[in-house]
Amino acid sequence: MLRRKDRALQFGQLLALAASLLVAGQIGFTLYQGTPFCLNEGCKIVEKMIRVSPLVFNAVGLFFFQTIYWGLRAARGDRRRLPPFVPYLLLAALGAEAVLTSFQYLVVHTFCAYCLTIFGFTVLLNCLLGLRQILTGALVAATVSLTYASLDLHQPAAGRQAFTAGVFASRPGVTKYPEHYLFYASTCVHCEQVIASLKTNGRVTVYFNPIDQVNSIDLADATLNPAYAPELNKALLTALGIKEIPVLMTKTPDGWNILRGEAAVLAALSLPDPTATGVPPSGSFAMPASQSVIPDLNSSGGCQVSSPDCTPSTFR
Repeated sequence: MLRRKDRALQFGQLLALAASLLVAGQIGFTLYQGTPFCLNEGCKIVEKMIRVSPLVFNAVGLFFFQTIYWGLRAARGDRRRLPPFVPYLLLAALGAEAVLTSFQYLVVHTFCAYCLTIFGFTVLLNCLLGLRQILTGALVAATVSLTYASLDLHQPAAGRQAFTAGVFASRPGVTKYPEHYLFYASTCVHCEQVIASLKTNGRVTVYFNPIDQVNSIDLADATLNPAYAPELNKALLTALGIKEIPVLMTKTPDGWNILRGEAAVLAALSLPDPTATGVPPSGSFAMPASQSVIPDLNSSGGCQVSSPDCTPSTFR
């Protein structure tokens, strides 16, 4: 007597094939354009904060979905013929996706639309294998997510990435230290005043971290990095509770001095090295490396991070 084919397994086979085509398309797009296809800024942020190339991630994903596809195809709609590696592979993938999703939620505070799509395919494929697979998968995902949430990772990770991948330009000065990072926007008149002042101040070394897309900077001897990620700079300020630019972050042996507003930043850049006396400039505060919350600073002259279009820009 012939057994009726399991429609769930047949549908799972179609899902695995669709996911394979999606990943293959992403690989082709990346090879052609040089960067992955992104539906939102979250994709770019997540891409900048991982060490493995997106091509490697997608190649592994393609191999995974193809393995699931052929495993389900070998079952021919009969659960008794389902290869035993299929459920275990799906659980392993669910655990990996739980790590990536937790990373996006807890560390960068934004989601990659493409990553969530792949996560959706993985969840659906697990659900199609029955109640036992669903319960086991829920336990795996919950355990991974809770373990990841117990780690204090988001502020250090975001900070390191913003100070490297978020640098659009650097201007060397007479003194290499301390390291100054200027967070600004191309449409902020107060930021323009700070940058303009550096034309006659070649003493300090400054790294420029714009929160929007810029193509150039009106400053001699500046070295540009066109591949920078402005989303990381904006995400860092948002994570630290800073709502106004310009912001100057200065790395010192004791931590970070952070100033907000045109007047405070101009004063800091024009004064002698504050670390020489151990006294930070007026309007600033020292933040130890472990501190994650920045109090609201009194400042003079600034634009909102959420809407920095103060005046038409001359720095684009």
